[in-house]
Amino acid sequence: MVERPARKLKTGVLMPISARRFLRLSMKTLSLYIFHVWMLLALTTSGVAMAQDPAPAKPAAEAGGAAPKKEEKKDGDKAPPAKEERPRRTFEGQEPLFYFDSKRRPYIEPFHKTDGNEYFICRGVIGEWYRELLAQEANMLAEKDGLDKVTGSTCAVRLVATNQGKKLPIVSVELYVNSNVMRSCILGDSCPQSRTAIMYVLNRTLYRSYFITDREKKIRRYYCLDNKSNILAKEECWYHFFDKAAKEKPAKGDGH
Repeated sequence: MVERPARKLKTGVLMPISARRFLRLSMKTLSLYIFHVWMLLALTTSGVAMAQDPAPAKPAAEAGGAAPKKEEKKDGDKAPPAKEERPRRTFEGQEPLFYFDSKRRPYIEPFHKTDGNEYFICRGVIGEWYRELLAQEANMLAEKDGLDKVTGSTCAVRLVATNQGKKLPIVSVELYVNSNVMRSCILGDSCPQSRTAIMYVLNRTLYRSYFITDREKKIRRYYCLDNKSNILAKEECWYHFFDKAAKEKPAKGDGH
């Protein structure tokens, strides 16, 4: 095989190059150009973003300004009255007897009013455990005459206006054997059956006067119970303690 002598290029003469190599060199140059343009845009964009991001606010003392002064109350300005808090459970988890404010009123509106009487739903006004206790006492008394029992779920708390003492209303819990009896007793002209527990406080002890009736059977009973569900008398508590005090007075007078 005959070797072809190498061609010598003259000074100033371009070396011939293939089309493939030319394309490869062109692509490499274009890639470098695009990379530099991208870096330039990235640096420019980040700089603008940092310029637009607000600097954290300085404390008033560092900024040279004084801290805002609190508005001073004038002598004539009165603070709004504090809202009375609703009674809560005790630390033993026991509910209060009633959810009343200092004026012996519930925190809800009555569902019915008459002259001197206001009726409230029991739920949220009387403690659940105390409502069950009153239902048990009412059934114990009604059973003596073979009357219908109550569950305690159908009931109302009634406030009776009074002008005596501190003018606090008298509180009674009205228990009903069913909703029809409740409707008749509150909205009607007569009450076919009543199981009423009237609260009576004496010497910081809560007593209960019960009024048990059945119109059809012509039964009308009064009872006075202490705070342990014991029957003290077969009459209202105020009559019972009034008679008791009246009987004790002569005995005290004889001692002088």
